[in-house]
Amino acid sequence: MTITKLVEQQAIALGDKTYLHFEENEYSFRHMHEVSARVAANLAKRGVGNGEKIVLLMGNCVEFLYLFFGAGRIGAVIVPVNPTLKPDEIAYIANNADATTLITIPELSPLLPMVKSALPRIKHVFVLGDQPCDGAEPFSALLEPVQKIPPILAAEESDAALIYTSGTTGMPKGVVLTHKNYVWNARMVHDSNNVTDQDRFMCILPVFHVNAQVVTLLTPWMAGGQVFLMGRFNILAILPMIEKYKINLMSAVPTIYNVLCGLPRAAEYDLSSIRAFVSGAAPMPEETYAATQRVLKRPLVMGYGLSEATCASAVANFSHPIKWNSVGPALRYTGIRIVDKKGRDLPPGEVGEILVSGPAVMKCYYKDPEATAEVLKNGWLHTGDLGRLDEYGYLYIVGRLKDMIIRGGQNIYPAQIESVLSKMPGVEEVCVVGVEEARWGQEVLAVIKPSNGVTLTEKDVMAFCNERLAPYKCPQYFRFVDEIPKTATGKIKKNIVAEQFADIAKKK
Repeated sequence: MTITKLVEQQAIALGDKTYLHFEENEYSFRHMHEVSARVAANLAKRGVGNGEKIVLLMGNCVEFLYLFFGAGRIGAVIVPVNPTLKPDEIAYIANNADATTLITIPELSPLLPMVKSALPRIKHVFVLGDQPCDGAEPFSALLEPVQKIPPILAAEESDAALIYTSGTTGMPKGVVLTHKNYVWNARMVHDSNNVTDQDRFMCILPVFHVNAQVVTLLTPWMAGGQVFLMGRFNILAILPMIEKYKINLMSAVPTIYNVLCGLPRAAEYDLSSIRAFVSGAAPMPEETYAATQRVLKRPLVMGYGLSEATCASAVANFSHPIKWNSVGPALRYTGIRIVDKKGRDLPPGEVGEILVSGPAVMKCYYKDPEATAEVLKNGWLHTGDLGRLDEYGYLYIVGRLKDMIIRGGQNIYPAQIESVLSKMPGVEEVCVVGVEEARWGQEVLAVIKPSNGVTLTEKDVMAFCNERLAPYKCPQYFRFVDEIPKTATGKIKKNIVAEQFADIAKKK
């Protein structure tokens, strides 16, 4: 099964049933199929062919869905890119992907001359809307009627997308995901969470990210449900939309839930339609979980995944016992192991590297066989994440293998320290990293964003840690900042934080 074939089958089966709600407009299953096929046909007329890469430089909009659903018809491969990236970052991704087509938003049209000069392989440029600009066609040209819709070229094993990692550990790598990866991962989410054709999903995360693509676009399509897509992100609109449209499921990140719970009238909205809130992409602070239960009063479950496994590998089921600090058991059709440095399986309770297997595991890193060989071994994806399983198969995330701090030969997991500090009054966000230090090899640095109007001191924070952590785990260095750098999905860029304060121990 391919994305495009699934789109075609559901359109035939469900016809005029509404699939998408976006900016006061409704789009049926049939409409989404027919227009996505027309867009693909018009791209083919312009010479965009099998295996060619199309950069989608846009936010949440219906045009993205046309391309996500339809590109496989001509065998093309989408390359979703965050439109807020800098021109150099965009150029790196487009060139690394060998992209020949670029589709973007009108707001970025002034940058096109600069971007195009840095992209020698780009042959076609389209700008959303119906207004042409220098060197680009309007997207409306891809909506024109065609005499013939081409047959579906993509096969199950064909490349569907290049997803560039967030670059939290260096330059982004292109994760090659196949149609099989996407369809199977959507099936996992669908089957493991009892999704039905009556479900209403709310998509607030950026569609250029796999979470939105799998969980809130493809899964409801597979189920025959509905999607309410938020265009420009507006935190103040989320709870009113849930109440108005009787949303059943929403996926977000801990930061969003934290902000929602702090809104003045948050507890006054009727959120009874919500079966579950889902959280991923970053650790869930205990205070945030407690706040959602106190304010939003609906089940909140966590999930675990990474682009290299398409999206989700483990998701807690809201109808099962909820362990707030666990991401739940492995999804159906997915294998999860915890291994030591020699690749030996560890018993329940012991911390090791998380390995994932199954049909959602990526094909490879694009044009990077060495990096691929490092993480794909004997059918298992070595995630670089640290975790443990309990006796019931629930997975707990401890941190990143590369983030682990080794102080005087003792392993320190930043996520544990972050969890403790997040409970301190006045701490809004915290990032813990290791810094090189002559005596112990590495030392612990806590970078803290205080809450508005709060002044914190090193002495206060150290005293708080000393009461709750073993001495060797307590941060020895502190920095208080206005903002902590994050990716578009709310994941803290630890590599940037570590680089920024790399010399802190030497300066002391």
